[in-house]
Amino acid sequence: MPDLDVVEGLRSHARGDYAQEAGVELLVRAFGGRFTDQGWPWIQAGDRPGWYWVDADAILANWGVLSGGECRVLAVAAALVGYGPLDELGATLSGLDRRNLELVLAAMAHAGGSHQHAGLADDNGRLRLVRLPAVIGWPDAPARVG
Repeated sequence: MPDLDVVEGLRSHARGDYAQEAGVELLVRAFGGRFTDQGWPWIQAGDRPGWYWVDADAILANWGVLSGGECRVLAVAAALVGYGPLDELGATLSGLDRRNLELVLAAMAHAGGSHQHAGLADDNGRLRLVRLPAVIGWPDAPARVG
């Protein structure tokens, strides 16, 4: 279970930057949020009390003991929060299980701002501007088994 104060601190620091928000949310939602724990070297205390930020370079330098799926998700998160390249996108995506692929796709849609897009809707013959749903929304947390 992630530390909710750290999670809120990460979200506060990222707020307003879609790529940062997406990277943080991916860390929060993937693998039960365990990669937002303060024990990881990429979770850094911010300048403001209660705020935290993600050090993308530290993610890339410290994932050697993790599984392939974990490394792939972390690579996407690092690219989003650090504005860096994501090498071998096809291999990254094809190596994800369905749950994490869904999270990564939702992160990409959020980083692209799809949750803020608008379009025209027919309202009894009159067009009006409406907010469109995200291309892919953040999935609900998986049900607990057992």
